[in-house]
Amino acid sequence: MSENNVEDISEDVEEGEIDDLQLELHKEEKETKPPIPLNKLLLIFLVILVVSSGIAVALGAITNTLAAEHPSTFGEWVIIYLMMFGGIAIIGGGASGFWGGQRKIPIRLVSPSDASVVGKGMLVCGYVIEDCIDNEIEFTIYDLKQNILYEEILQIQEDGLFYTEIMENFAPKKKTTSIVIEAWIVSSKTKERKFVVKDIKLEEMNFDSEGIKIGSFHFFPRVYKDFADKAKAIFDPRRKEKGVIENVPLSRGGTTNIFNPGKDASKDKFVPFSFERVAKMRLNALYFDIKRSRRIIISLFFFLMGIGFFIYPIIAIFI
Repeated sequence: MSENNVEDISEDVEEGEIDDLQLELHKEEKETKPPIPLNKLLLIFLVILVVSSGIAVALGAITNTLAAEHPSTFGEWVIIYLMMFGGIAIIGGGASGFWGGQRKIPIRLVSPSDASVVGKGMLVCGYVIEDCIDNEIEFTIYDLKQNILYEEILQIQEDGLFYTEIMENFAPKKKTTSIVIEAWIVSSKTKERKFVVKDIKLEEMNFDSEGIKIGSFHFFPRVYKDFADKAKAIFDPRRKEKGVIENVPLSRGGTTNIFNPGKDASKDKFVPFSFERVAKMRLNALYFDIKRSRRIIISLFFFLMGIGFFIYPIIAIFI
């Protein structure tokens, strides 16, 4: 995806023209390890709780021995260290509840370089990391004046990828044209609460609950959220090469090959393409999103661990 395209999308978000979604767009997907199973994660927190409690007892014994005048007993020192660890755990839980990184966009068009030239037989590919209604992508190609040049409904494959190869029936057949490719979905996972929606408008939306109906208005309806991603390209009907994607330097200079980011892409006339690589990118993005969505559970684990540290101090107070 080009830098200009990222700027265009950012401006649209600020103006409220598209969904208010924080985008984390990378020219390449970073390698992400699979998320740890929740049962193992819980076991790790239990181990930390037991080991930290042991450390608190050891520190209490050391402090009690080193304290010359013994202002506190051994038990009191242990309580102090347990409460300190408990406070750290609760603070950590609060931090993890807010942290999670920017959310990956649930749908992404894959552009092998910052800008590409496409022609007859062009291949467009992307992936989703959320289940979507009807398992369909609304695929549209616009010119720079937002005129629709091509429309198609794409099915999402089992591995989360979608693609189309456009051979014929594409509008700009005679001259080179700058185009904007858009892929749009309605997520079956992400929902949002609207304040008030007209009855006629709600019928056009994918809603989960109608909310409270008063006259022709629905208050607090819950609807499925839609997401879209865009990429820019140049359509050249005179292009003779088949099965390759041509690299186009941007006016600011330089391009990036997402399939080989360490290589100087500006020297490559063509860039490679691999469905396997796209599937790997999609898996990395999915892992990242799963880890981020677990931040509330991790926050809960921190909170329970903090409560565990406070059990002995609370018991000691009432004894």
